[in-house]
Amino acid sequence: MKKTVKKLAAVGLTLTSVMSLVACGNNNNDPGSDNGDGNNGSKEVTKPTDEIEIMVDNTVVTEANGGEAFYKYLQELTGLKLKFIRPDHNGYYDAVASAFASDAQPDVVLLSSDYYALYASNGFLWNMTDAWENSELKKSGRLIATADNIFNSLKVNGEDGTKAMYGFSPYRGNGCCTFIKQSWLEASDIDLTKVQGVTMDWNTYYGYLKQMAADKGHYVISAPDFISMEAPYTNYLPEFYQKAEFTFYQNASGQFVDGFSEKAMQDALQRLQDGVKDGVLDKASLGQKTSDARNKFFSTDASSESGVFTYWAGTWANTLKQNLDSKSMDSRLIAINPIKELGTYVERLAPAWCITNDAKNPEGIFKYFIETMLDGGDIQTAWEYGAKGTHWDDKAESVTIAKKEDDVKTYKDGEFHFLPSPEKPDTWMSKNHIDPILALAKFKTTDPGQDKMTQIALENGEWFATVSKVATPLPMTEVLGLNITDINTARQEVISKVTLGEWTVEEGMNQYKSKVGKNVEECLKSLNSQK
Repeated sequence: MKKTVKKLAAVGLTLTSVMSLVACGNNNNDPGSDNGDGNNGSKEVTKPTDEIEIMVDNTVVTEANGGEAFYKYLQELTGLKLKFIRPDHNGYYDAVASAFASDAQPDVVLLSSDYYALYASNGFLWNMTDAWENSELKKSGRLIATADNIFNSLKVNGEDGTKAMYGFSPYRGNGCCTFIKQSWLEASDIDLTKVQGVTMDWNTYYGYLKQMAADKGHYVISAPDFISMEAPYTNYLPEFYQKAEFTFYQNASGQFVDGFSEKAMQDALQRLQDGVKDGVLDKASLGQKTSDARNKFFSTDASSESGVFTYWAGTWANTLKQNLDSKSMDSRLIAINPIKELGTYVERLAPAWCITNDAKNPEGIFKYFIETMLDGGDIQTAWEYGAKGTHWDDKAESVTIAKKEDDVKTYKDGEFHFLPSPEKPDTWMSKNHIDPILALAKFKTTDPGQDKMTQIALENGEWFATVSKVATPLPMTEVLGLNITDINTARQEVISKVTLGEWTVEEGMNQYKSKVGKNVEECLKSLNSQK
């Protein structure tokens, strides 16, 4: 199976194509633990003495922003010899592929969900299921209520078909929820008590959208395109897609099917087309960047302002409010429950820390490096906020950021506070790799930076965890890897042309089958034969 990675690398399988390999559909496999061949719960675990090579992307604080200080601080806290390798950001996964293809593998590699299933199924990653099941962290009682959802989603097929945990995520991946401006509801005389905290059905929700569009005289929703270019794909227009699946997924019978060919997607396409025709959806959403969509939500121009925006939960709930406040706009926002037909929002799978099969003492690396990311103390603090003295401190001092020297912040001894960002000294540091709102384990006492989190972000993040499901990685096959780019290009064309009224839903589906129907059949055959 390792030949698959080399073959895919040879044909130029890069981030754009591989990020299309994660499905957010139903996963009906038994989520229970599987015993891996490489783990032994009774085995004595020794602390690594050799240098550990770790390949990371820019989700870990960069060298330009004090990364070297973080590495040194982490070594002091863990007592490990750590060597961080950080390839160029834009070529990160090409560098990962090259490392695996040449057998010059690091000991630890950080993989997004798009690549996690690929390398697990190709036999490159160590099965850490037993290490996790026997870990002190799992038994600590500090895990958040929804942590099992994340760990169960990390169980994917290995090279021999064993469903196991080949990676560890210390935080939730987060996802998008729908925000409505309260002022827009009020302007259309829509009863707030029928929106806030209520599970609306599609007809009720869409009726409100049309009512607001009629009152404003223009679109209500401007989105980052009509479909996302990466999993979970439908997250920016969830109410329109509902339970339609963009790509392949495993249904309730355990068979892999093409979600795009199903009636649920046809119905979703019709809703999208109606949304544009009824003036609810912004036509300019096609090809629009997330920044463009955000700017329309913040626009002070009444002719281009949007009133409903589906965007990231947690920290962004507060950031959206702050941006509206900065422009003296009404910042009252309502995060609505998933509508009845949607059921739940989708939470993406966070990047996974993986140990390669070439690593010496993988049990020790798991216990003393990976598991300690959530130790509930100093090491977790470092992963959340960075290095003490560089990114934050708790000593008595007065601190300012560049360009605001007259705004002095004074702190007492023992009071946690951020320091100016080394990379951008006119801004404050805020976090490192683990978003404290999304961490999967609580501190033994109190998160030292808890007072720096806004109540809005905390409440929204906690609420989102209760109304979302975690995305499930789609197993990789060689056939799928070689065909997915063409298939997704066809899918995206259908969505854009049907939504804008250039094709009917039927015409769009006929075009899809004509262009890539055989490719889809081959992919399904390969997916279903590997079970």
